[in-house]
Amino acid sequence: MSDDFTIYNGKRVAKGWPEKVERAQLKTTVTIRGVVMQRIPYGKEGRGWCNANVPCHDCVARKGQYHVPGCDMERCPACRSQAFLCGCEDAPS
Repeated sequence: MSDDFTIYNGKRVAKGWPEKVERAQLKTTVTIRGVVMQRIPYGKEGRGWCNANVPCHDCVARKGQYHVPGCDMERCPACRSQAFLCGCEDAPS
């Protein structure tokens, strides 16, 4: 295996990616229209959204972990659409 990659949650990822996943665990809330809401951990998105028995196909979060910001599998807690596309989250101040 190249020195540019490592194994994390059973998947081959770029060096430095595990740290991004770990940092994502520190951001447990988002602010939507001025209301602080809990982020949705991987595996709690709702029926049919994912197979949480394997790591997330996009960010390799495991069941119970929060997705890395920008992951295409993270759901918005307000509208339940893809969080990176929906536009609900308030811009950082």
